[in-house]
Amino acid sequence: MLTAAVVSPDAASSDYLRACLQQTGLVHSVVEWTVSNKGEWNLGLGEKIPDVILLDLPREAEPFFALAAHLHRMRPGARMIASAPVQNPDPNLLLTAMRSGVQEFLPKPINPAQLQETLARFIQESRVDGTCVIHNKALVVMGSKGGVGTSTVAVNLGVQIKQLTKKRVVLLDFARPVGHVSLLLDLQPRFTIRDAVENLERLDGHFLAGLLTQHKTGLEVLPGTSQPEEWQQIPVASLSRVVNLAQSVFDHVLVDFGSQYSPEWNSTLRLARLILIVAEANVPSLWTLERQLVATAALGLDPDRMRIIINRWNRGDDQALKSVEKNVKRSIFARLPNDFRQVSEAINLGVPLSKNHNNALVSAFRQLAGSLTGVPLAPPANRRAGLDEFLFALRPTRMSNR
Repeated sequence: MLTAAVVSPDAASSDYLRACLQQTGLVHSVVEWTVSNKGEWNLGLGEKIPDVILLDLPREAEPFFALAAHLHRMRPGARMIASAPVQNPDPNLLLTAMRSGVQEFLPKPINPAQLQETLARFIQESRVDGTCVIHNKALVVMGSKGGVGTSTVAVNLGVQIKQLTKKRVVLLDFARPVGHVSLLLDLQPRFTIRDAVENLERLDGHFLAGLLTQHKTGLEVLPGTSQPEEWQQIPVASLSRVVNLAQSVFDHVLVDFGSQYSPEWNSTLRLARLILIVAEANVPSLWTLERQLVATAALGLDPDRMRIIINRWNRGDDQALKSVEKNVKRSIFARLPNDFRQVSEAINLGVPLSKNHNNALVSAFRQLAGSLTGVPLAPPANRRAGLDEFLFALRPTRMSNR
């Protein structure tokens, strides 16, 4: 991840550029510097020069180029981007910029997607962090069909990750036609995903934090829509920028994707580190699961990032699951045991599952959280022999063709 600075004569423009940088998902911190009318700048004494400096050029750009030259001398490896108020800068302006260390010109207003491409190229060229990986945090929870418990899995997995890692965890509710995360956690949100996408021009880490609703467990939630027609006002492409920003701010990002999938959502799914597909061990759900895996692969999503989660599992389901594993050439990643009474009670009360770790379902969620975050778990006291073997399965993602 990169560090960045914005140099601008205007506070509103500076806020917009900071938001654009954070929305790329490639920047984890942004400082803001100003240049006065007299050409003076306000760098802090001993302040470290960031990896990227974004210059918001006014009509009179000489003081900005002087600062760029100074920063270039201080850190020759820093990358300079100039945002010009004209589409095709004058050749003399380009020459002056080049001599001061500027390597890239972007027209105003900056397009966040174009900025992301520029930063990704900088990373590849300079090897600032060794690799150009954007989808390094997000876990997408997707249902094979409606009614398989996708939101229940997303909520309880998010709570377990928060409790296990003690780090910042956010759950984004993208489920359609309406989101149920707030209902499952008995939250009364003031803002939703719609507020985020309607304010993309100023959506940065601080603004996003103001839209979130925090649960008493510490899990932070960006609630979904409460009316189906709200999705008509939400451009799907804008959700990728929300996910990118969340990845730059939070340690762990979960997305409740619901069960509706179409090709225009590919850009969002490509940001995910893993896609957890939730299914049940019944014919409609497993039939849809097989076709969903084929469809996502055909649309270019990496099959190696897919994981199958069987919800409401019973031991008698294993024979049918073996057939599915053979058909899709992929092992079941996790089995979450059926506990209808406990789950129904939690849903009706608006609380996450909360019984002790010796409870089979809570234990399964905790182990799933541990495997996805890499946090080792201490074995619970008085655990029944073989409990892990039949309640929770973590095996290689691919199977041989034998």
